[in-house]
Amino acid sequence: MKHKLAILLGAFTLAGVTAGPASAAGGAEHAFLVEDYNAYEHFAPGDGPCVSWPGTFHEVRSGGYRFVTAPGGQVDGEFHVNGVIDGLVELIPDNAALPTYSGTYREKVNGVVTSFTEEGDTSRVSQYRLRSTLRGTDGSTIDLLLSGKFTMNANGVVVVSKDTFTCA
Repeated sequence: MKHKLAILLGAFTLAGVTAGPASAAGGAEHAFLVEDYNAYEHFAPGDGPCVSWPGTFHEVRSGGYRFVTAPGGQVDGEFHVNGVIDGLVELIPDNAALPTYSGTYREKVNGVVTSFTEEGDTSRVSQYRLRSTLRGTDGSTIDLLLSGKFTMNANGVVVVSKDTFTCA
């Protein structure tokens, strides 16, 4: 369920969009990557998000990410990414006597990336945030919050690296 900027950047690269500098005459280069995802994943007891029982995690995601490279090659290889993804989450228990939980969310992602290699990305700063209330068929609720932030200073030293996942 946790969506990392590195996965997004890998899709960006696989889509054939270059993150290099734009030509001096053309200004900034813009690209858009569509997110269209629908998957089911089974989880064992204790491995599911926020629940102790075994079941299936279903997620549907749609939206996109806008990529912008610096105009005129001012910053070699650096690009910016901003995205908004709307989603639906369902937690479906294996035991039909337990409640099924479902809810929607809006995930926001933004970052400044200085390079991308097969080993991963080097971000100056990137962050994401996702919040959702899942409502159970029995009237109960589960509040989810996923967020993360990564910041590197000009010397290449990581000063913030934090991922948070909470349930209430």
